[in-house]
Amino acid sequence: MAASTKDEEILSRPLGHTLQVGPENRNIFKQSIFSCNVWVKCPQDALKVFNDIGSSLYDVLIVLDDILDGTILRRGLPSAHMVYGISLTVHATVHKMFLIMQNVLCYAENRKDIALDDFVTLGIRFFTGQGLEIHYRDSQRCPSFCDFKVLVRAKCTSSFKWGVQWLKLCAKNDTIELSVDLCDKIGEFLQIYDDYINLHSTKYATVRILCDDLDEGKFNFPMIHAIQSHPNDHRLLDLLKQRPLDVESKKLFVDIMESFGSFEQTRKAMEELRCGILADIDKINLGKNLCMERVLQNALDNLETEIYYDGCD
Repeated sequence: MAASTKDEEILSRPLGHTLQVGPENRNIFKQSIFSCNVWVKCPQDALKVFNDIGSSLYDVLIVLDDILDGTILRRGLPSAHMVYGISLTVHATVHKMFLIMQNVLCYAENRKDIALDDFVTLGIRFFTGQGLEIHYRDSQRCPSFCDFKVLVRAKCTSSFKWGVQWLKLCAKNDTIELSVDLCDKIGEFLQIYDDYINLHSTKYATVRILCDDLDEGKFNFPMIHAIQSHPNDHRLLDLLKQRPLDVESKKLFVDIMESFGSFEQTRKAMEELRCGILADIDKINLGKNLCMERVLQNALDNLETEIYYDGCD
């Protein structure tokens, strides 16, 4: 027997809380997926369906992510599990995942096997990456760049590919195929951008917590560069183990990374990935994608202005 409207409202309150506190300040991930519509050519009515499904899944994943990372603030207000408790919030995410799957299958019509295969296969890869990220964090072991790539290509690339596959499903267009290497490069670019602004962005700090990767004890790209390039300097690892909450400790952490050239190297890595993405696009027969080019270039331009020191003293 299906749950009543009242029951559904009760079960979905934690997710409703996240929607209530406003839109996420970062939308590069969504923009990157929508830029693929230059190739897919999804009509507006189907695009709305895709947007609704994608937004629902995104909300589920960030609520679950907040629980796994112990994040206490989301978009400037207490995270959903801080308000509704872990039990109901976890239940809300699992319940919603099944509802999303149901909606995808209903829309897929005679292509249910493709939709289900994408949902399960890419979902497994996403949670594999998520689990590896938690493993490195909880074992306090800094991953190598090779380990980081494996993690990102499981987690972030799967999320991007999920979006593209569903965009194709909504457009009812199976002829568009992006190479694995291209998707991997885009996934890495998106993750490294997210890592950079987490530690270096004033705007990001207004919707989350200043440098909240430090609160979570999480290793990200610029941290890995700093730690790997100075193996005999243990200050960053020692600080990260403490999961610093105060602004001064976080500023010290970022100052050390700045002195090691880690943010400069992060920008260079993103520029190399941008060039690689554009080169891969040139190799495929889908044509140029000016929308994707703008998304990538705007992200790089944004790095130069999003300096977290401004206004944080």
